[in-house]
Amino acid sequence: MSSSPSLETEQEKCTPLQKKRAGLAWYVSPRLWLRKIIGLNDTPHSIALGAAIGTFVAFTPTVGIQMLVVLAIAWILKPFFRFNKFAGLIAVYISNPVTTLPIYWFNYWIGSFFIPGNLTREHLATVLSYQSLWQWSKSMWALLVEIGWPLLLGSVIVGVVCALPTYPLVKWLVEAVQRRKRHHRAKSNF
Repeated sequence: MSSSPSLETEQEKCTPLQKKRAGLAWYVSPRLWLRKIIGLNDTPHSIALGAAIGTFVAFTPTVGIQMLVVLAIAWILKPFFRFNKFAGLIAVYISNPVTTLPIYWFNYWIGSFFIPGNLTREHLATVLSYQSLWQWSKSMWALLVEIGWPLLLGSVIVGVVCALPTYPLVKWLVEAVQRRKRHHRAKSNF
């Protein structure tokens, strides 16, 4: 038997606030997303491409269906090339309940340099607050039609600007991690 305390014992010692923070950690910790992405078992190109596509989708006004959008893109592009869907699905969590309002507001602001708009941050916050599927569908309609073009254009601009450096950065990190794993395996075989 091990002298270290079990996981259950450690969890019992946590305060309710610590448990709540642990539950939210995946929302607010880009480090956890990045570790999961670079730890995937696939080619560096496939993982990096998936992360870049997921990053682009995270900045689009498709709140609530971003994972479906990544899967639809994978299905549509399957005849041409493939990418790691899991990397894309993890990367969409850049846009989450904590970050959606700031991201969409910034996207709208960027888009309004090219297409005039008169949206306020408070109105956007109201649009993004929904409790049911019906309210979500009304929210999507408002994002795409009522708020519309400034948000869409800003989302494309910001999505592309963020996705482009994602590919080489993630590819470099995955290659480094995979190289280190191979080195450790080779070292342990001696």
